[in-house]
Amino acid sequence: MLNTINKKDTIAAIATGASAGGLGVIRISGQKAKDILLTVFRPKQHTFFQLKPRYMHYGSFLFNENGQEQILDEILAVYFPAPHSYTGEDVAEIHAHGSTVLLHTMLEYILSLGIRQAEAGEFTKRAFLNGRIDLSQAEAVAEIIAAPSVEGLRLASAKLHGQLGQRIEELRAQIEYIRRRLCLAIDFPEEEGECLPHEEFHALTGKLQNDIQALINAYERAKPWQEGALVVLAGQVNAGKSSLMNALLGRERAIVTEQAGTTRDYLEEASSLRGLPIRLTDTAGLREIAWIMEHYPNTRIYFDEERAKEIIAAIKNNTLSGQNSPINPIEAEGICRSLALIEQADIVFLVFDGKAIIETCGNDADAIFTHMQAELSLLPKQTKKLCIWNKADLAPLTQEAVAALEEKADCPVLCLSVREKKHSDYFRHTIDDLAQKAYAMLVTSDRQQNEIAPNRRQAGLLQKAYDELAILHTEIDILPPDITAIRLESAADYLGNITGLCNVDETFNAIFEEFCIGK
Repeated sequence: MLNTINKKDTIAAIATGASAGGLGVIRISGQKAKDILLTVFRPKQHTFFQLKPRYMHYGSFLFNENGQEQILDEILAVYFPAPHSYTGEDVAEIHAHGSTVLLHTMLEYILSLGIRQAEAGEFTKRAFLNGRIDLSQAEAVAEIIAAPSVEGLRLASAKLHGQLGQRIEELRAQIEYIRRRLCLAIDFPEEEGECLPHEEFHALTGKLQNDIQALINAYERAKPWQEGALVVLAGQVNAGKSSLMNALLGRERAIVTEQAGTTRDYLEEASSLRGLPIRLTDTAGLREIAWIMEHYPNTRIYFDEERAKEIIAAIKNNTLSGQNSPINPIEAEGICRSLALIEQADIVFLVFDGKAIIETCGNDADAIFTHMQAELSLLPKQTKKLCIWNKADLAPLTQEAVAALEEKADCPVLCLSVREKKHSDYFRHTIDDLAQKAYAMLVTSDRQQNEIAPNRRQAGLLQKAYDELAILHTEIDILPPDITAIRLESAADYLGNITGLCNVDETFNAIFEEFCIGK
């Protein structure tokens, strides 16, 4: 809850990373910060010493053990008086050598002087409670720390400087203007000239919806840079998914054998596509799915009943239909997890064993597509996908066949051999071509250089505000103003939860629990 922090408490924590380094920082915030600093700090020139705010002072850290005063390290000390500090309170920082043992020894001694260990994110939480930053800026601090890319860092920095909060408040001001005009119809129905005509109301709410949708779209465009894109390698057993993963990573991460079904659980590795951070995931080979969806109990964990029925219906009578024998529980669990990852993926690489398909279907493009449709039918409609015709050195496709398959599958089809790095007469694509194509599909070209992009939580609240306005847009012509005004208030509250101007008790602690200790 917002009132759980006792502002009279003085807190301290190590503000730098957990591992050893050249430099380590201990931060202290609260009413006792200055006194604590003066207790442990001995300046190099201590005659007539005065602690000058916002200046670095060189000296030593004094450690009192069994009544004996010892110098523990040479340090730099700085003091920031309230309210001009990170937290808005008195803040002191000790900059010492980055030994883990040294920093923890210093911190334990500081805590023994009558203050307490800071909780995760508590310094930033106090900055928010003391009005130094809004909630969107507080979240930007965590995003900067966890940024997976330079572009993600830039996006978070824009929010740290308050650009998102400013935009949200502009939208709230527009809602408040509409609400005031609408309320005139309730309190002064005879003043028709002052009330909001329906035409103007529709124009204003329509503009608001467009402005909010623009921010939601910005999140979708920026999401890969902020969160990293989930790239899932999927396909039937022995199609070459693990070999493809190794080729993309440039090292032997996944076990590759001639035996089908080597991967029982999924493997996930962090990587990048031309600087775009991704989570590359190799999944268990897909087979007997209809049997699994109907008989394996853990499908209830990963899919609701309607989605399970959709998958079963989509693969009926094809090579994944599962008309054969039951499958062992270990592989069934791995396949369930694979299907769940496909549902979440930002892009799916569907890997096909070209050699096996040609042996079954010949060179008939229609027959080949019917075979490929088994995997394609598993994907949700909105999922981005790439079809990879693997082992193309053993089963080449003509350019005409590839064009026909791309039209039928409504996605690119790349012919390659994951073991080869160069083009040949038998395959026209390489791993580099695949990476370039996937990057182009994940990164939209319409993103603006200075775009303000909300995070996932903020985008969810924006969507709720948009939905309220969409309903309001239809209700205004049939419901009285006092009822429709509630929609405006609700939309404003959703936006207020982004900056923290409304009651955010239910999400407040959850946000700061994601922070590291010392921030």
